[in-house]
Order: sequence, then C-alpha cells, then structure tokens
Amino acid sequence: MTLLPERALPPEVAERMGPFYVYALVDPRDDAVFYVGKGTGQRLLSHGREALLRADSGPRSDKVARIREIRCSGHEPRIDIVRHGIEEAEAFLIEAALIDCLDDLSNAVAGHDTDQGRSQLAELAARYGAQPVDPGAPPVVLIRLGTWRDEVIEIEPGVVRIGNGYKEGITPDELADATRAWWRISPSRIRREGIRHAVAVHEGVTRGVVAIGDWIQREDGRRAFAATPLTEGTIFEEWVGTLGRRVEFSSGSQNPISYWSPE
Repeated sequence: MTLLPERALPPEVAERMGPFYVYALVDPRDDAVFYVGKGTGQRLLSHGREALLRADSGPRSDKVARIREIRCSGHEPRIDIVRHGIEEAEAFLIEAALIDCLDDLSNAVAGHDTDQGRSQLAELAARYGAQPVDPGAPPVVLIRLGTWRDEVIEIEPGVVRIGNGYKEGITPDELADATRAWWRISPSRIRREGIRHAVAVHEGVTRGVVAIGDWIQREDGRRAFAATPLTEGTIFEEWVGTLGRRVEFSSGSQNPISYWSPE
C-alpha cells in the first residue's frame, strides 16, 4: 500500500508508532534511500504535501525535486520506518547515524551532534589522544585551518589547489597547499625569528608540517610560500608525530597566524 500525501495516517497507527520514529524516503525505481528524518504523528507524510504545494511555484529543494521526478515516472516515493516507539533523544541519534552512513541523501543539514558522528578512527585518535606540544619545541609559524571547502584557487602561475582547509583523509600535498596560501603573514618576522617551518593546525591539533620555501605576494598584500611536506625527522616528530600535538591559543584569538618561539 502506498500512502499518498493527501491521505492521513490513521490515528491508532500514529499512536503505536510514537512517541517518535525515524523514517526513510525511498525511490521505488531502485530502492535507494534519498532522505532520512525523525518525526512524530503525521510528520512523515508532510514531504509529499510539500512537493505538491511547490509543484509549480516556490523554491524546490533536492528532496522535493526527487519526489517530483519519481511521480513524473508514474511512481510514488516509498516510506520506510527504520525505528519506532522511541524517545526523541534516541531518534536524533539514529537519524544522525543514518545520515553519516548513507550516500547521496537530499537532507539539507547534517544530523544531530555531528561532532560525535562518523569519523575515521585515526581522526578520533588525534582528537582525543594528541598530547600538548613541548614548550621547548623548535620555532615555527602555526597556521590554523578551518573546515575543508572545495574551491579552485591559483597559487602561482599554472599551479592551482582544489580546496582549502582540513578534512579527514587529506593528502600531504592537499594539506601543504592549504597551509601555504593565502595569508597576511610577515616573511621578515619569520626570517628574523629563525623560523623555517610552518605547522598546520585544525581544532587545536597539529596536522602536518612543511618546510618554507620562496615567497609570493598578491596585489592585495596576502602572501604564499613554496611548501615541502615533511613526514619524518626531528621537526616532524616534535610537532606532529603519530597523533599530532595539542596547541593552546589565546581565548578569542581569530588570527589564523601565530608565531611560536621556545619558552
């Protein structure tokens, strides 16, 4: 039986499914899950009504577009109940876990408590196991990276990078390119303090170290430098090692550039 959006879920069914449930919208043409949600009562039927209301006007989300595509092919989206008869906190966790593990979903936002969501074991080991950097570690410039963004940016003539920031599974070359450009940074201070290396930091943990080469300056004054990734040696072990090193920054500091000198 297919529940069309104009039909109501019988109250006795909704009551037995509650107080909360987690459901999936499924494309019957290939049994692919394309949306995951949590709900209570009639919530799971609202998507079909939304698709009808936006059939000819208003913005269409990827979810609505998929529903309309399915209907244009002569089918109706299938609704599968993943878990029911659960409390809201459980529903949040199940929904988030499904969003983490299913590909090509049309959900506009990530699941609940994303900081505890799907991660590579190596990433969790670094997040929870990194030890503080030794106060006497060699001088470096610390460069804080945000979350990875896909973007093609030219670093120098004929050389582009495909993204910026940090992501799980980042390659040494991707990390080096994200670390080396473009910053408001002082080459003269770096030379004056005897700094020869830059260390990439994400969420307070060092992720990689590069040797600083020649400098490039853009018209807006921002600078980049040639960067050679290091994966072994004294500097690498003192600043990154197996799990990375934890680095503390001043509270409220927004500047991604910090100059480290041994205490």
